[in-house]
Amino acid sequence: MALLAGLVVASAAKYEPNTRWPYLYQDFTKGVVFFEENQKSSPMDLNVHLLGNVLHYIGQDGKIYQNSDAKVVRVEIGDDAYIYSSHRLMKIIAAEGTNLLVCMDAANFSSLQQGSGAYGASLNSSATRDLSSLDLGGLNTPELGKMLQERNDGRTIPVTQQYFFIVGGQQIEATKKGVEKFVGDAKADALKQFLKQNKTKWKDETSLTQLLKFLAQ
Repeated sequence: MALLAGLVVASAAKYEPNTRWPYLYQDFTKGVVFFEENQKSSPMDLNVHLLGNVLHYIGQDGKIYQNSDAKVVRVEIGDDAYIYSSHRLMKIIAAEGTNLLVCMDAANFSSLQQGSGAYGASLNSSATRDLSSLDLGGLNTPELGKMLQERNDGRTIPVTQQYFFIVGGQQIEATKKGVEKFVGDAKADALKQFLKQNKTKWKDETSLTQLLKFLAQ
């Protein structure tokens, strides 16, 4: 039984985007795009391309296309909901009225171009092709089948989470410096007291959700 349990754990290895499959989700997932004037798309196979955090979908011809963010007010992919902010898709973590806590999955592509370190030796021609393939999605309309064949051949892309508040339509970095700049002198003392009382942690979604309520007041 212990051996079987070990095999189950191994088979559930965490998905990691790579240069041949630079997508937030392991697979294209059914979703809906909501537009202004209460319009929405039919259910589509969607994914988030990490080069620019833009929306990709599979067309009827089996090719991958990039969707414009023009007039898009919300995107739902599976159980997740997104908005565009600064032309990048950001996942909605919490809402306080129209004010939001959002998260952007930021891919560190520049680390793959380093000559040495955690990602190995100098960049060879094969790796260069891997990096250039990032530009394909939605630009040269690659075929999904071909990308699926190569999806395990790329180099792992480091991804970190960056949090932001959207308050009154303004995007605010979810950092102490970013929030202090937003509240200004008028609420500086109240913010200082709030952060101390709540022991705010800047990468903890529960802490940031509490802070969202403060900012939305």
